[in-house]
Amino acid sequence: MNERAEKPDVSVIIASVESAHSIARCIESVTVALTGLRSEVVVVDASSDASASIAVNALGSAAVMRRPVGTLTPELWAVGIARSTAPVVVLSTGHFTMQPSWIRSLVAGLRDGQTGVAGRIDLAEETTITDWAVFYLRYSEFLREPGGVQKGVAGIPADNAAYDGEAIRRFVTAADDGFWEVEFHRQVHASGGSLAMVSGATARYGRSFPFRTIAAHRFRHGRHSGAWRVARKIRSVPAVVLASPLVPFALAARTWRRVRSTTGHRSRFLRALPQFLALASLWAVGEAVGALSGAPASRRTAPVPA
Repeated sequence: MNERAEKPDVSVIIASVESAHSIARCIESVTVALTGLRSEVVVVDASSDASASIAVNALGSAAVMRRPVGTLTPELWAVGIARSTAPVVVLSTGHFTMQPSWIRSLVAGLRDGQTGVAGRIDLAEETTITDWAVFYLRYSEFLREPGGVQKGVAGIPADNAAYDGEAIRRFVTAADDGFWEVEFHRQVHASGGSLAMVSGATARYGRSFPFRTIAAHRFRHGRHSGAWRVARKIRSVPAVVLASPLVPFALAARTWRRVRSTTGHRSRFLRALPQFLALASLWAVGEAVGALSGAPASRRTAPVPA
């Protein structure tokens, strides 16, 4: 974090879960993109590997916060958001690297009157089949570069997004269990706000989780989603439970429609399909469990001693 007397213009919150393969490149690319800006960078880590130590070496211990292994990314983001002070809060994870124009493109989009803006997400080189499965499950919707500012979109990927700082801090304080992007985006639209995709802000997804880690996280994310849908009366318990066997195949079909026209992505998706379906199945089972029994307890308030 930059040690300056002035309030920063931008707070960048990096959630880190088993990021040892990529966190150094992530921090380096963020630092380059922030050149010339008053900024603070905070890494909130919940890893069993060396991610936190690598982040401390790059940023200093004051910029790295620890939480228990198993803490979900939205809970890590919430810890960093609560600490942030800037009028613009940018979110990512330790598995991404950003292009040099990244931060300025995001900030320019917010100045255009949006509550939240995001850039496209692409797949980096030197990634594994597990990385491909996670990428296509989470980010295939955001593969295409928008022309300029594409306003009025329903949702944006929080993993590569900038938000109005006051709005996002209010949400985290009220929610008290994490920054769940779908919930926040619904509130933005309900209050008359707008979300947008912008050009020039690409983030590339690199080496990421071991399969067992992302499998556990997909189940817990799904459980939160199922509990939330039922609590908000978006779906009924029977509807969530009965639909769960079809969810993995519906997600695979939707992703195939997005990637089939691009040779590289098409071949990677087909090779990753067994792991994709396994992760999607864990999400679906989690949704059913959440619909029936509620969300898992949050771990965001339990710091790990340095």
